[in-house]
Parts: sequence; C-alpha cells; structure tokens
Amino acid sequence: MVYCKGIHVIAQDMDRSMEPGAQDTTLRAALRTRWILLSIGAAAAAGIAAAAVWMHVSAPTLQGAVVTPPAPVYDFTLLDQDRRPIRLSQFRGKAVALTFLYTHCPDVCPLIATRMHEAYLQLGDAAGRVAFVAVSVDPGGDTPSAVREFLAIHHVERELHYLSGSFAELQPVWANYYVGTDARGATPRTAGGTAGPVPVGHTAIVYVIDPRGRLRVFLPGNFESRDLALDLKILASDTAR
Repeated sequence: MVYCKGIHVIAQDMDRSMEPGAQDTTLRAALRTRWILLSIGAAAAAGIAAAAVWMHVSAPTLQGAVVTPPAPVYDFTLLDQDRRPIRLSQFRGKAVALTFLYTHCPDVCPLIATRMHEAYLQLGDAAGRVAFVAVSVDPGGDTPSAVREFLAIHHVERELHYLSGSFAELQPVWANYYVGTDARGATPRTAGGTAGPVPVGHTAIVYVIDPRGRLRVFLPGNFESRDLALDLKILASDTAR
C-alpha cells in the first residue's frame, strides 16, 4: 500500500505539470527507476540476511567453560625441560593451553599429556600460533631426567614446555591459578621407605589463554582433545565469540 500510494503521488504531480504524452513516458521511467531501486535494496537485504544466517550457523563456538568477561592472567618465569627460562607473557600473539602436572602421576597427568598431543595433531596450520605449557605441581619429584622421560613417553617433547622450579618459585603460580597440590619440600619423597615417589594430589585443569594474554576458557582434566583443539583454533584466529 505504501508503494502504490507513492506511485499515485508521482502521477498526480506529473498530471499538473506535463502534457499527456510526456506524462506517460516520464511515469514509465519513474516506475522503472523505482523498481530498479527496490530490486537492488531487496537483493542487498537478502544478501545481508543470508550472511547473518551463515555466520550464525557456521561460526565456531568455544567448547570449554567460557570466562566472561575475559580475565587477565598471572605472569611468571620458570625453567623448561631444557633449563631455559620461559615467561608466560612471551607467548603473546598465540593461544596458550596451560596446565599443571607431575611426572609420577599414575592417572590424570598422562591423560592430559596424551590429549594435548592429540589436540596438537588436530591444529593443522594453526599449530604455529599455539603454545602448550605445563607447570609442575611436584618440585621434588619432577627432576630433569623424570621430566624428559615423561615428555618422551607421551610424545610431547617438541610440543610442550614443561616448567619447574623450587617450591618457593612455584607456590605463587599455584596460588594465582587456584591450583591445589599436596607437594611439600624440594626433594624426591618416598612413602614408608619404598622406592617410588609419593603420589601428589592436585587440581587437574587446563586454562586456555587468548593471544592478548586473557583467560578465555577452562576445561577439566578429562577434556576431549577435539574440544581443546577447536578452542585453540578459534582463539588463535581471533574469531571467538
């Protein structure tokens, strides 16, 4: 109705100002122009709507528990398995998977390391924009040789920065990431005089940090590798919602 009223007004204006033959020609031109403009507008609107639907359907979403709003993370420096100082903030520009492990763990730590390796294999071209970092929760038991053996067994020696230090160096890191650990002291411990190290109870979690150094997601210790891989890809490409 609005469109028809518009046509009627145009026709009235031309009736008052033009001869009949000229009126017909000009009216046809006006109508043709209006149809062209309406067609262009409709096509543009349809294109925008289609793009919005595609984005809604196709844009990937984060799989872990999303931190809203994103939170700044505590920065620290520790030594990796090659005794090189590693600072967390040196990975700015990359998505980071940060976890807490110990080498003599009988259950969840091997699972986390294995699934990190599986996630790494799923990253494809995004692997260069991602870093995997583990912080020791057992400064006494995580000797350099134990760390190297753990990394080799789980095929992450070239993928995972395993950071360790003294109890005093590690304690503020645990505290700032709300990680509990039973670790006490700075030397390997044995239970009841036996040869094996004492098991260490600790928080099993994976934090996913975006390229700007903000905590965006966390996953439990029994996460699925595909979930971690997808979250890292999304954050590495800066398309997180």
